[in-house]
Amino acid sequence: MTFYYRPTVTEAFASVQYIMTKANFGWLIRSVHRWSASMMVLMMILHVFRVYLTGGFKKPRELTWVTGVVLAVLTASFGVTGYSLPWDQIGYWAVKIVTGVPEAIPVIGSSLVELLHGSSSVGQSTLTRFYSLHTFVLPLLTAVFMLMHFPIICKQGWIYKNSPILITKKPDLNDPVLRAKLAKGMGHNYYGEPAWPNDLLYIFPVVILGTIACNVGLAVLEPSMIGEPADPFATPLEILPEWYFFPVFQILRTVSNKLLGILLMVSVPMGLLTVPFLENVNKFQNPFCRPVATTIFLIGTIVALWLGIGATLPIEKSLILGLF
Repeated sequence: MTFYYRPTVTEAFASVQYIMTKANFGWLIRSVHRWSASMMVLMMILHVFRVYLTGGFKKPRELTWVTGVVLAVLTASFGVTGYSLPWDQIGYWAVKIVTGVPEAIPVIGSSLVELLHGSSSVGQSTLTRFYSLHTFVLPLLTAVFMLMHFPIICKQGWIYKNSPILITKKPDLNDPVLRAKLAKGMGHNYYGEPAWPNDLLYIFPVVILGTIACNVGLAVLEPSMIGEPADPFATPLEILPEWYFFPVFQILRTVSNKLLGILLMVSVPMGLLTVPFLENVNKFQNPFCRPVATTIFLIGTIVALWLGIGATLPIEKSLILGLF
């Protein structure tokens, strides 16, 4: 898509239209790109849920969890920056709302807004910044943290192969046969099977190919569409982001105090970063043996779903589900 896309406010929308209508398989590539983004976020959320519930962040895997949370934040950043690139009505006004949020931060708020805008308002400088972040800065940072995340996993190994809820007996690490197995691989799972080649060579490719096939199928059945070109003088009647930003969107439109809204949004990744260090007191990994952590997880999930449902409703009705 970068072959045809032009990151200027006068040509961005037309270039996306060209990709969708005239470029060879452009509509398919863009639709796969969109569905792949949703699939990646969904898989990331499920992965975080699984690791949290099964205590996969406990010692000695704290750094694995921290780098994973950073990767999750970077993934969300891809969504924010990519949303503006078509420079259509929804993308333009979404960027205007998002970049205006930091203004509520004391002392440095105005400077942050100007840094994001690149000028006094949303325009060419903003689009250039978001394009650079989306296509260069964020991919580079993601590659760096992936090069940290995966080698750590290979060194420490998978914490388990199956659900630990169903496991009643841990392997005996003093068993010479098991120790010989561990010595052959870079890492190991719960039963001592090496990460290479058991998982990395055989299972991952199957998962990746299956995901690609699923995304292509969704792209054919539900291709990505483009709306009207950006108009700074005409506010859309309804601005609704991608589904994975519904809770954030609901907070932005229902919490009148912007600073409180920022604190609520930042508290989620910050809280996740501290989980390995706060939860290491409890050595159990089974979620039924960690009632406090499991209760926090359930409450957080319910609140996120609550906010997400509220985001799909008109503002008058969503106040019942959202935050006052």
